[in-house]
Amino acid sequence: MSSVSSKPTEKDEPYKCSIDIQFLTRLHAQNAMDVLSVDKEIGDRVTKILAVKGNIMVVNVSSSEAKMLRVAISSFYDMLSVFLKCYQEFG
Repeated sequence: MSSVSSKPTEKDEPYKCSIDIQFLTRLHAQNAMDVLSVDKEIGDRVTKILAVKGNIMVVNVSSSEAKMLRVAISSFYDMLSVFLKCYQEFG
């Protein structure tokens, strides 16, 4: 299992979301994690942990504020969409 983390602090971040994204292969999931883990979260209100388990990329996001959790997840899906479009186009 591979993982990338940006500063986890459990007790200060009561709002959490876990996202599992299935890819065709483990390599595709690893490539997605490598690309999406480059951008760290700005500030200290959000923690994002990416990991690969088989052909599934697991994303755990936690935050001290509900609004910041929504913003972080929305931003993540935007970046994922760009990654998937590029991957489909250039493979």
